[in-house]
Amino acid sequence: MSTTEVSEAKPPAEINVGDFSNLVAGMSRLLIGLASIPPFKEANLGLAEWVALSVLAEKDGISNKQLGRSLGVTGQRANQIGSSLSKAGLISIVQSTEDNRKNEIAITEAGKTQFNSINSQLKPLLSAALKNKERSLAGATKQIRLLMRIVQSTNPEKQKKKDKKASQGGAKGDAET
Repeated sequence: MSTTEVSEAKPPAEINVGDFSNLVAGMSRLLIGLASIPPFKEANLGLAEWVALSVLAEKDGISNKQLGRSLGVTGQRANQIGSSLSKAGLISIVQSTEDNRKNEIAITEAGKTQFNSINSQLKPLLSAALKNKERSLAGATKQIRLLMRIVQSTNPEKQKKKDKKASQGGAKGDAET
């Protein structure tokens, strides 16, 4: 028997839900702790706003819906974050020239400056904390994304929405033929 056949024959390891709970609690403590460190406190900026600036630094001119998807938040929460950043002058929100029902969100020069300032303060802190663990961080990120996809795929509400969209797509295709 080859090593591939042996590994395929093993039953999957049983997950301890308590361990998962501890992981979630640890991530929550991490987020709360990060929000209280000087780079964020001094900038009067929360983690969600910082992540939004990060997204906008990469993709300028995105819609609120795209921002929400990138952040993994609802449209309403994306609006709140955008409103907060707009009031602070860190982003601009303008009506799309292509579709007047949509807005285009872009990071301002002040936003870029603020974002770069926070990142320059974070880099030495993170480098010290994660010294020689850069690959572990990338692996953890990959595992968290995989876990999120699995959790979302088992969400009955999301499945209902997918099914509804699929049936509407089929109905449109039938009507066009």
